[in-house]
Amino acid sequence: MIKFDFHKYKYGKELLVDCFHLSEIPGRSISMKEIHATSFYEMFFFMEGSGSVVLEGKPLHFQAPAVLLLPPAVPRKWQVKKPPECMLVIFEGEFMETFLKDQLFLHRLYYFNNIDTPPLLPLEGKSMDQFQTLLAGIKQEIGCLAEDSQQLLRAYLYQLLIMVNRSYSVYYKLKGHLYKNTEILKFRGLLKQHIREKQSVKEYAELLGINRNRLNQLTQEAFGKPATVVIRNELLQACKNELLTGNKTIAEISYDFNFSAPSNFIRFFKSLTNVSPAAYRQEYAN
Repeated sequence: MIKFDFHKYKYGKELLVDCFHLSEIPGRSISMKEIHATSFYEMFFFMEGSGSVVLEGKPLHFQAPAVLLLPPAVPRKWQVKKPPECMLVIFEGEFMETFLKDQLFLHRLYYFNNIDTPPLLPLEGKSMDQFQTLLAGIKQEIGCLAEDSQQLLRAYLYQLLIMVNRSYSVYYKLKGHLYKNTEILKFRGLLKQHIREKQSVKEYAELLGINRNRLNQLTQEAFGKPATVVIRNELLQACKNELLTGNKTIAEISYDFNFSAPSNFIRFFKSLTNVSPAAYRQEYAN
């Protein structure tokens, strides 16, 4: 699988955000037949056209106007007959987190973290007009960088992220607990950090300084699921990413994720996906 990293010095000085038309990409990654992923956040603003993107083997259809929102390390493959008219915003997480001094900010955004709703936001024409104004501002500022451009670009991006989050939460009728509850945000951050070695409710409750009942209450309010299910889903997602993006054997992955034996890892994976890890890796590669 091909992986793309952020080109920090594309404009000479270090810059961790970029905005451009899809047509400006040499070879147009959206036309690639190979599975690929990136190390940065991506926001695809489709203005005209349609197609599908295959995420984890499942096609997600889009019809402009719409926004596709992908966090880092998401393997994908595009299925489009004709490259759509599209504007992209890409950025490194630290571009916003350092500015806001809030390591949880990107975890507050539904579209980068919610496993129960797709990372696609269908739009009305008026909504796209608002976003296009911000996109034009970002692109124009990058085209004539000044000493204070970093601050202005962060302000543009911050506004864009919040506006998309509002529209996304309204469209999918999300309650808002994920955005407001600091404890659940810390829990999500701890999951990302420790999922390889910690996979029990007790361990995460201790890291948060709360009891198991409180953690279950929080996850029920935010996700409608007990903490065990949230942890299990995070573990499964991490294992899938390792299978698709790395070259380790099934046995190596099983021990990396703290399974006592490869057979236990295979049993866990198959119980949730109905296929073995090896079959999943081969199926996605095909």
